Amino acid sequence: MNNNQCFLLIKAWGSGFWSDISHVAGQLLIAELTNRIPIIYWGVDSVYASEKPLIKDAFTMYFLPISNYSVNDLKNENYTFFPSKWNRRNLHRGDLKDLSDFNEESIANVFRSCENVIVSNVHIYVEYLIKWINKSHPLYSLTIEDIYRYLYQKYLRLQPYLFNEIEDFYLKNMKNKYPILGVHIRGSDKIYECPNLHDINNSYQQKIDSYLLENPHSSIFLLTDSEKIFEKYKFLYGEKLIYTDIKRTPYDHVSVHNGGVHYDNTRQKGIDIIKDTYLAMKCDHFIGNNSSNVSVAISRLKTWSPKTITLL
Repeated sequence: MNNNQCFLLIKAWGSGFWSDISHVAGQLLIAELTNRIPIIYWGVDSVYASEKPLIKDAFTMYFLPISNYSVNDLKNENYTFFPSKWNRRNLHRGDLKDLSDFNEESIANVFRSCENVIVSNVHIYVEYLIKWINKSHPLYSLTIEDIYRYLYQKYLRLQPYLFNEIEDFYLKNMKNKYPILGVHIRGSDKIYECPNLHDINNSYQQKIDSYLLENPHSSIFLLTDSEKIFEKYKFLYGEKLIYTDIKRTPYDHVSVHNGGVHYDNTRQKGIDIIKDTYLAMKCDHFIGNNSSNVSVAISRLKTWSPKTITLL
């Protein structure tokens, strides 16, 4: 099969923004290992769907395309598809996810597939793919985190308008306020995933205060989805605090990062998350939550020097 006839269509996982990017990373690794051309299409199955989700991809609202092809290039009547439930007429649908298909054998079938197009909307972590990386690949023998870092840094290229918006905020609010400690504190519905969230969140203040003792002239860049946490840290650190004007929730069961807060413009929902994430990468040090996809993404998008990043 010629390479230009061999594709992997990466549909949305349908979760929070950086969870979906983690899903994309695993699929991009599969594309590299199977020598397939990757195409990302976030449609109606995405929390960040575009205003026209049946025809317009949401991933490219934020990032540059990762190949020169789109989902429309896969509607060739001569193409074959795997799994068999997919065909050229239903690629835009978002209701064909079947997690019962996911197991060790299903992953092996992906690597054995000879169909023109493989379609994936199931999150396959990089951890499950280590055994398929052969010695000739540059990722062979690397740690899981280094593999994620390679994939994030290779494929995620911001759209120019978003890059410029982030740079503009940095120049106006952060450039002359170094050193900066980035702090990401999750609130809202994260308590359901992380039962000890309150204990973790209560440990931040001591670590921040210790940092300020060593760096008394430093600033703090705060990322949080919680209005209560935001108000608390604004009271504690006053003018030292730097933050973006994003929507936050006053509740403990709704998450802005998973789409719980209403946005009139769904694109803005993703922009807010991306801006905070990429601005955190400009900090000298970072403290985050290891169970949060936002914090983990920050750790992967930048190659941090030793002892400059802590994930609680």
